[in-house]
Amino acid sequence: MNSKIKRNCAVCGKKMAIKIADKGKYDKGHYFGKMKVPIEGTGKYAKTGTFKHFDLKSGVVKWTGKEKEFEYWECEKCFNED
Repeated sequence: MNSKIKRNCAVCGKKMAIKIADKGKYDKGHYFGKMKVPIEGTGKYAKTGTFKHFDLKSGVVKWTGKEKEFEYWECEKCFNED
């Protein structure tokens, strides 16, 4: 059973019509999973600790506000760019 979904490329915004086949196979795009991005104005980045890697010391931060989840897709052209 095949179905179609419509998504936009996360890089250039191009609209894609993606055909979904059985067993999770698809064509016309490259899927990288779900991502979360912070919603501006709903929180801030708070320092939760530090880590050390060799001689480099850096802070660990966490977003305290709301986040929006989206599926990250790229069109063929953006995927193949250097």
